[in-house]
Amino acid sequence: MFRKMLIAAYCALLLIGCAGTPFKWADARQIEAGMTKPEVTAKLGAPTRVATIPNDATRYVWVWVNTMAGSTRTLVVDFDKAGRVIKAPPIPDEFQD
Repeated sequence: MFRKMLIAAYCALLLIGCAGTPFKWADARQIEAGMTKPEVTAKLGAPTRVATIPNDATRYVWVWVNTMAGSTRTLVVDFDKAGRVIKAPPIPDEFQD
């Protein structure tokens, strides 16, 4: 019984320690201008937030917070009114998985 409680507590801590949509920088680097929304979400998962921006464009935002590791990742991808990536997101080389 104690072991089950310990495992449940550990799982709860893991869930509390992470928030958002986990994504990898390696996958984000594969995003290119012209890709569709389904192509991007297939690589990165569902965005944390979606917003409308000027010129009838759409902005997808991915946020991944891992309090256990003390890290946060944020990625923004803008789509034109046809639903295609406007510009590949710049990701510095020092951002590693």
